Amino acid sequence: MDVQVRHRSLQLRTLSDPVAGVLAGAIAGAAYLVAQATFTGLARTGGMAEPLQRIAAILMGPDAAPPPAELNFTVFGMAMIIHFALAMVFGRVVGAVACGRGLPRAVLSGAVVGLALYVLNFHLIAPLAFPWFEGSLQLVTVADHALFGGIAGAACALLSRPRGR
Repeated sequence: MDVQVRHRSLQLRTLSDPVAGVLAGAIAGAAYLVAQATFTGLARTGGMAEPLQRIAAILMGPDAAPPPAELNFTVFGMAMIIHFALAMVFGRVVGAVACGRGLPRAVLSGAVVGLALYVLNFHLIAPLAFPWFEGSLQLVTVADHALFGGIAGAACALLSRPRGR
């Protein structure tokens, strides 16, 4: 009897795949942003604000993109809104392949999706619509996308229901 009660309570604490994917995207998005800002700050003269300025410029236009734009509250806020909205959508994409899987497989498949998102965003969409992202075509950005996908995959595996239940 005690085993059944624990099993039921565990089942109630798991999330549906779509919800797990969105939440995983928010978690992985935070990790991506910290990694991207940190590594960009170390590697480039524009500093930690550069990724945020590029993100904000998606809706605010090229005047918000570096250089010489500066990071202010409006640019920061817009960057956060855009980044986390995209992270939750992309988390849902990762969740479609990673939720309900074992942890190693979810991390690996999530990292592969993260790399595919890098190719889609930085080599197909950005050159046509957002040319200011050209300066962020670096190995760090590739690695950060794999990191995003791997973390989103891990979060999905830990938050979602196992397949077949």
